[in-house]
Amino acid sequence: MKSIKKSSANYSFFWGEINLDWLMELIFLIIIFLIPTIFDRRLGIVFSGTKVAWLRALVIIILSFWSLKIILRKHQFIRSPLDWPVMAFLFATTIATITSVHPYTSFVGFYGRFEGLTTWYLFGLLFFIALNYFRSEKQLKRIILCVLCAAVLMSIYGVIQRHELDPYMWGGVVTWQRVIGTIGQPNFLAAYVIMAFFLGLVLFLEKRVSSKANWLDSLPALGAFLAAQALFVIMIYSLDAQDVIVWYAGFALITALVLYFAYHYDNISPLLSELLVGGSLLLTYICLLYTQSRGGYLGFFTGAVLFALAAGRRLLFENWKKLLALGALIILISAVTMARPEFSPFARFASEITTKEEQTAEEAKARLELKGAAGSRGETWKSAFKIIADYPWFGVGPEVLKMVFPRYETELFRFKEAFHVKQDRCHNETFDVPVTKGLIAFFLYLWIMFLIFKVGWSKLEGENRLMLAGILSAILAYIIQNQFSFGVVAITSLFWVMWAMIMNLGPRIDKEEREDKSGVISFEEIPWLAAAGIALIAAFLVYISFISFRADIYYKSGKSNLEMRQFSQAAEELKKSLAIYPFEGTTISHLGITYLNLGNVAEAIKYLNYGTLVDPFNADNFYMLGRVYISFYDRGQKDAWQESFNYAEKALKIDPYYAEVYELKGQLWERKGNLDEAWNYYRKAYEVNPTLVPVMQELIGLSRKLGRVKEAKALLEDGLQEFPDNTDIFKALEQLK
Repeated sequence: MKSIKKSSANYSFFWGEINLDWLMELIFLIIIFLIPTIFDRRLGIVFSGTKVAWLRALVIIILSFWSLKIILRKHQFIRSPLDWPVMAFLFATTIATITSVHPYTSFVGFYGRFEGLTTWYLFGLLFFIALNYFRSEKQLKRIILCVLCAAVLMSIYGVIQRHELDPYMWGGVVTWQRVIGTIGQPNFLAAYVIMAFFLGLVLFLEKRVSSKANWLDSLPALGAFLAAQALFVIMIYSLDAQDVIVWYAGFALITALVLYFAYHYDNISPLLSELLVGGSLLLTYICLLYTQSRGGYLGFFTGAVLFALAAGRRLLFENWKKLLALGALIILISAVTMARPEFSPFARFASEITTKEEQTAEEAKARLELKGAAGSRGETWKSAFKIIADYPWFGVGPEVLKMVFPRYETELFRFKEAFHVKQDRCHNETFDVPVTKGLIAFFLYLWIMFLIFKVGWSKLEGENRLMLAGILSAILAYIIQNQFSFGVVAITSLFWVMWAMIMNLGPRIDKEEREDKSGVISFEEIPWLAAAGIALIAAFLVYISFISFRADIYYKSGKSNLEMRQFSQAAEELKKSLAIYPFEGTTISHLGITYLNLGNVAEAIKYLNYGTLVDPFNADNFYMLGRVYISFYDRGQKDAWQESFNYAEKALKIDPYYAEVYELKGQLWERKGNLDEAWNYYRKAYEVNPTLVPVMQELIGLSRKLGRVKEAKALLEDGLQEFPDNTDIFKALEQLK
């Protein structure tokens, strides 16, 4: 990569002038660093809830400046081979949203992920912003530097978590076993650090002319990098969740330090930069190991192979000493880490592959069986085929898989995963796209991937071979990792940005930072009326962007009070949350539960019924209403029996594997005196979930009345085959002796 003479003209304010291009670049780099790292512990969805709100706000600000340039006719759109495929993919996603089983959720995203159509538009905007405003090697390099800084920060936090030094308790997540960094889930963290690793390789292997300048010139940029990491560690140990102003001021300072480092990295001497980047690469690799992500590790290996092929023999041989040292240290770190099986991704995978004996009349056979996450994902993929068959063209809609999945759940899924799990993703990008957006969007997605690698590979003979190799490897590593997981805002945003980086590299890349004055406007030429209109629209959209963010703060407080059985306080906080965002089904259900605990049945019915309107696919609301009405029946309201039965029927249409609803229907028939029908529903409830103690007791009691003790015993023994260590089943069998 050529050393480029620094040009300050593009990155300064002049008297009476403002450089919109520079402002957009600065905010974009803030997005690149801040979105994967920022989180707010006041929220229920600490990570994605924080990230998506800030991503929306920052992109809106960039769009405001871009709109001003368009009004002034100072912008010329840059074209690329991906323009129409990306637009077509977003259009197909829009149609999938309109035809969704629940269009509103597909548009805004559901609680926990926030990846509805609006977020997909954000990804598209990130692509086009990067395509139009990151036109030089220097600018692309700054993106890579910001990514590396974010990855190092997350990796340091991952090391803290691995050694049980994390000051936070993440909702019972055992972070010393599998670290989550600042993204909130091991597989997501693995996806980010493997992308950062291959992007960092570009910096590690780049040719930099050795300078005779004073090493003291390196200290400001080097100090900014180290200070940013140190400040984050200080913050997590010294600040409470309610120290909001100081927390965000700290992140602002960290981001400013990272930006200073990115803009002044070339001032660092070549030797120091090699040591800094090499150490960062090792740290990100350690973090990858600590995630124990099998998909991440597979992505790392495939990315490494592609990097070797794309970089070419000449580049590899020129840097053989660096690569040998890095490879040797990676092997050493791997050996030390994997010496303990509980920290090895290979041991974790092997533990989920077992042999199961099948006894037949002729012979005993053994077959491989996948357990745990590996087994449940296999069952999820089987369900995906059925969903695609029923919704082939535009899928069920973005963000709504959770609503339809129970109807397609396989018989084995709940035994491989857990009871009452409603998958919101297929844990495989190849299935996720056609399931949620349809086969049309899927083929468009494949077209985009093909063009990325075709265009990138065709440019490898040029001067940007190293950077192209790094970005292509990062993209492939992400794709491979996502065959066992899925994307979230923090990682998918970078994925789309890298597409633009590939498009801009090659002959069209600017070697020098442009002296283009199209982004510089004087205060006199600003159309103040139009600018005021843009500012008002932007302010309104930023306000909208933080609605779910603000509501989630009260939701978390209400949920915490509910768990501590402080029901009155819980109700107040949950009502505040709904006052801000009245269409959040999760909050509505929790408020209904709170009123049930308070004994305020009228309010509980009111909110649970409202919940069935906001989210008609939530079987829990129907089940709870069924429970309420059976209690009315027990108190003499005879017409309540039919109400309870109707709610139970609706719940089972949504979720055919809801064991407690089968139990409810059994209780309803038992109250009517139809013991045979009650027996059938109790049996079904037990077959769906053999761990429910109340169902075991109901089966035992009814079996004695009906003379079906032998049948009850056989049922319990069948359950013991699935759960041989369940002591409750043993106790139930003892009662039948």
